[in-house]
Amino acid sequence: MEENMEEISLRELIEILIKRKMIIIAITIIAMVTTGVINFLVLDPTYETEAILMASNFNEAIPNGQIEDQSIESILNELSRLPQMNLETYRLQITSPSVLNKTIEELNLESIYNVESLARAINIQTINDTNLIAIRMEHTDAEKASTIVNSVARNSVEFVADMAREQATTASDYVERQMAVEKEKLDKVLIELREFLAQPRSTSELDRELNARLDAITNYKMDLDEEKMKKEVVTTSIVSTESELNNTNAVLTTNQSILEDSLMRDIITDDNDSTLSDISDITVRNEQINPVYLELNSALSNYRIEREQINTNIANLESQIRTTEQQIEALQIELEEKRYRESDINQRVDIAQQTYDAFIAKYEELRVAESSRIGESSITIMSEAFETNTPVGPRKAMNLAIATILGGMIGVFLAFFMEYWKTSEIKHKKKEELK
Repeated sequence: MEENMEEISLRELIEILIKRKMIIIAITIIAMVTTGVINFLVLDPTYETEAILMASNFNEAIPNGQIEDQSIESILNELSRLPQMNLETYRLQITSPSVLNKTIEELNLESIYNVESLARAINIQTINDTNLIAIRMEHTDAEKASTIVNSVARNSVEFVADMAREQATTASDYVERQMAVEKEKLDKVLIELREFLAQPRSTSELDRELNARLDAITNYKMDLDEEKMKKEVVTTSIVSTESELNNTNAVLTTNQSILEDSLMRDIITDDNDSTLSDISDITVRNEQINPVYLELNSALSNYRIEREQINTNIANLESQIRTTEQQIEALQIELEEKRYRESDINQRVDIAQQTYDAFIAKYEELRVAESSRIGESSITIMSEAFETNTPVGPRKAMNLAIATILGGMIGVFLAFFMEYWKTSEIKHKKKEELK
């Protein structure tokens, strides 16, 4: 049953199309003729022209130092770093009001375009997988289109360059102001260093004095050791001499015959030779000081005197050593204090000098960047637009094809509508007659 209904419905549709075919053909022909007239007689041909820009990394125009730590160079690089640019940023800048306004004023297009209409008239596209940007425009005047596109391209490059120079100028002004501050700090710390070095008893003088004291105490200790060795030798000699002295008699006693005395012999001989034999047996006891004892005693006294002198020398040397040690300790304290202060001042001088040098280097770098054509090195015109003689529109074949399809669709719709209207009118009349 359903198949019969579908077959009948399809048959009816085909019969309607055949029945109304003249209407469908007529509308299709009218659409084609109208489109042809418009394409060939009404519409002017349009021409497309394009300019190609090549973009690069904006930040490569000014080399920034690769500093890994938070040094003054790193901070300055961050302060003077130019904006990070990409293709989308460049694309948006091409249609910025500044660029388009300048183009309109430059070419006297005020009566034709404003910023919004010119932005709609040009087409900006980025070419995939490249750093190229295409600026396209369709216009009935090929020469005017190429002129407008080239002007937009040039003004875009100039706009980027102006923005870069403005950024560099701003950073340069800041660095110049801060450079004066750093110069003042450097001068101040240099004056402090000169005043410190002009003070008496500098670190070099204290160092020489300390070395002299150290040499002196070394000599004192060597002399002290020598005196102690002498004392040991003298003490040993005293002990030995005392021992010998204790074992030596102070007086020597001898028995001597009277005739042994030559004087007595002469006297007795002169008086009486006969008595000589009588007195030959007479002896005299003789006592005298032992010269060895005297020598030992004298040597002992000399040793004792020498020992006292050595003790005096040792005491003096020990006193000099103590005094020198105190002087060395005071010198070391004073020297360390002076060295610490000198090191602190030198460190501040080095930091101030490095900071000032970094500002000078960055200032010179920014001055070069300010005077150079940074924008043109970041985005350049790779290919200018040129006038073309081949129109891109209207697309006549495509328009005719579209008009043919639309005319046929309208004809079919009108055919079905007319058949529906006629059928529904007949049914309505039948219902009225039945009533």
